[in-house]
This record gives sequence, structure tokens and C-alpha cells, in this order.
Amino acid sequence: MQNKKIYTKKLGSLVARGAHSSLARYHVIANESSKWSVVSEGSTKALKIFETKQKAIDFATTFAVNKKGEVIIHTEFGQVAERMAF
Repeated sequence: MQNKKIYTKKLGSLVARGAHSSLARYHVIANESSKWSVVSEGSTKALKIFETKQKAIDFATTFAVNKKGEVIIHTEFGQVAERMAF
């Protein structure tokens, strides 16, 4: 098993294809440059990129609270670590 950062266009496409709900979902995902991306489900482009995971979570939480959505936090290797619904 390789230990590399995983936010790629392939993962972005999977996130986009998974967007079948009216619930706003924001994914916090590690990218290849050791930074953290916030990606809206249904999109392949990051909303914003952060130096730390916590800053990305805070940003995604603000969006999720405003839209009564969900934040999905991934580990640095891509697995879902936590979900927070608002």
C-alpha cells in the first residue's frame, strides 16, 4: 500500500458522480502537495486549499452550517474518517 496524498482528478470525478442528494456535502481531502482541499460534492475543483486540515474543516463547516449540509472529513490516505451533519 502506497502512502501518498490522494486528491486527484480521479477522486474529484468520483465525488462529482456521487452527488445525487439535495444535501450540500463538503469533502475535506488531502492533496498531493501536503495541503488540504475543500471540495463541494458534485464538483471536481476545490473551493479552497489550506495549509492545515483544521482550517479546511472550519471553512467547510461554515458552508455546511449555512446550507444545512454535511462535512465529510477524509484521512490523508483518502478513507472517510468522520462525517458531521448540520
